[in-house]
Amino acid sequence: MAVSSYLAWLAGIFQIKQLLRFLGVLGCALTSSIVFAGPAKRQPAPRPEDFPRTEIIEHDAFRLLNGPRPKFSVAPQSKNPAEQKKTKRRTTWSQLISGSTLGDEIKDAMPRLQKIVATKTFFDSHIDDAIDEFRMLSIYFEIIAEFDRAGEVRSSWEKNAVGYRERFQQSANECERAGGNPYVTVSTTAEDLENLIQGEPTNFSNHEEKDFQWSQLCDRSLLMRRLKIANKALISGTASETTFSKSTDQLFHAAEIIACFGELLTRPEFVDWDDADYKGLSCNMKDMALKAKAAVVEGDYDLARKSAKSVSQACSACHADFR
Repeated sequence: MAVSSYLAWLAGIFQIKQLLRFLGVLGCALTSSIVFAGPAKRQPAPRPEDFPRTEIIEHDAFRLLNGPRPKFSVAPQSKNPAEQKKTKRRTTWSQLISGSTLGDEIKDAMPRLQKIVATKTFFDSHIDDAIDEFRMLSIYFEIIAEFDRAGEVRSSWEKNAVGYRERFQQSANECERAGGNPYVTVSTTAEDLENLIQGEPTNFSNHEEKDFQWSQLCDRSLLMRRLKIANKALISGTASETTFSKSTDQLFHAAEIIACFGELLTRPEFVDWDDADYKGLSCNMKDMALKAKAAVVEGDYDLARKSAKSVSQACSACHADFR
């Protein structure tokens, strides 16, 4: 009995091994078929024309796009306020100085020039004054040439502004040239200015401006001397409320000159024009002068007095480091 049970047990073991061997062979076959059969074939993507037509599904996505196609070759504008400030456009001339102030400056130069060229002897002893007058006139006519508001300046002045700028610039250069005899040239130029003011301008035809730089017209010292006069007028005109009320024209004119020259001082190639501290002081002076100008227009004495004081402080701070 024991022997038969043992034999039955062995037979069971043998059958189990056979079963396992069969399952192993079957597993290899299935694995081979999966490996060599390759991936299952995917269904093709649906075509747009086969999409169902509903309000939710849009057949032409490009129809929903609005505006011009973006130009990815152009660098995007920085969101950094400091970087945006660097690319800020310059203040326009009409924001700084009016056509009437430019006209008054030009007209005021005429009697001074007439006195300088009255005789050759007087001219020879005041040739530096003639140079300053001509250089200032060249500056004003270049501003007129660039002026951005129509009707502010006489059309004949604006039309011939570049020609007059060069005429006055050449006269100043002639006075500085050693060994020359500029009296005749200077006298003729003074007559040209008188004729212009009287309504008889010289027409400069076919004129082309090339490679102009503001620093070619004068050096910084001339601008500083004119600023000193304007600043003095601004301070004296705001000395008291009574004086302020009687000096509005003088204050308006002085404030515009300071604002205008504050801009000029930062134009390329002037001394220190690219120094950050210098530019900051010049811009501050310009901004304070514009505040003084607005205060004069509004009749606000306290603001005009404070702005005039701020202009003087900006000038003093600039002179301490950049004289």
